[in-house]
Amino acid sequence: MYEVISNSLKELEQGKNIVLATVVNTKGSTPQKIGSKLLVRDDGSTVGTLGGGCVEGDIWFESKSMLEENSDSETRFREYTLNQELAEQEGLVCDGTMYFLLDKLIPENQNIEHLRSLQNSLNGKDSGKSILTLVNTQNKDLSIGIKKTFDFENTDEILNDELINETEDIENTISNRSSKCIKLKDGNEWYVEIYTTPATLLICGGGHIANSLAPIAHKLNFNVWITDDRKEFANSNRFPHAERIVNDIPESALKSLPVTENTYIIIATRGHRYDLVATQAAVQTKAKYIGIVGSMRKAVLIFEDLLKNGIPEEKIRAIRSPVGLDLRGRSPDEIAVSIIAEMLMIKEGGTGLPMTMPENVWSKVTSKINNSLSKSKI
Repeated sequence: MYEVISNSLKELEQGKNIVLATVVNTKGSTPQKIGSKLLVRDDGSTVGTLGGGCVEGDIWFESKSMLEENSDSETRFREYTLNQELAEQEGLVCDGTMYFLLDKLIPENQNIEHLRSLQNSLNGKDSGKSILTLVNTQNKDLSIGIKKTFDFENTDEILNDELINETEDIENTISNRSSKCIKLKDGNEWYVEIYTTPATLLICGGGHIANSLAPIAHKLNFNVWITDDRKEFANSNRFPHAERIVNDIPESALKSLPVTENTYIIIATRGHRYDLVATQAAVQTKAKYIGIVGSMRKAVLIFEDLLKNGIPEEKIRAIRSPVGLDLRGRSPDEIAVSIIAEMLMIKEGGTGLPMTMPENVWSKVTSKINNSLSKSKI
């Protein structure tokens, strides 16, 4: 997203019109998820993707037409159904529906400042924010494309907005830091989009687990921070992709780092005492996810000590320990995969369940083939 927003800002600053196309909702199987973006420049060049194929081609064509028609700002909402025939023509194994918002932006100060604000939220210069865009409405007095901006610290302002008469789903979506399209009872459909820094993985302990976990997290676009008071275990040679390395005891290291609700903490120190103080420091932060590497017995001992030290039960229950999904792995690399899998599940709102074909879909497949074979024998 950062690349699309930063390039969009450059175009506007150079006095050029652009169209930003965004996937605001999906149903069924689609080639891209909600939040995917495509910048279409005035010369037809692009940044980003909406999934490729005829879907992206058609959206590009309409975006280019918007740029050529006039010099005014304009917003369009489009529904695109990937039927079986179309999917087969494009070589896509998809059969769903995608909903797009096409935003034509002209180089006005308001648009430039808006994109600059989004860029600053993405790179950490400003606090995170949510953008609510009206993408569909039955109200003739309203126009799609209306935008509302709420900083994470001031989401209470949503309660006083006259256009938003139901706030619970929207507040929950912002609280979960997820982008989502929400249809309210009044028929207005709002796309809630989150702009914040990339997720950060903070690993307490520079041992074998950290050494396996850090490069995978880096490849998945997590910022990686390492803390360990032993410099021989936490240094740039051992962790070349780490954005930050803090050589200090866990409780001091955690206090020195800007832990946010977009931070994932993994505790894998060299012993129970360090695990305990690291966990006690971690639960005092806003971290979205805290996991302790170790056995169930180890988790019980730490939890007992946390309760004795007055840590609220609800905070302790939120800790993932033993950490990771149950993949039955034993090596550091296998454990790292299970931890990353659980982190992605939390981050993307998944279930962690197998995605194997449901029985009702399998029945349709076999029925279709059996009918086809029966007809061919006649």
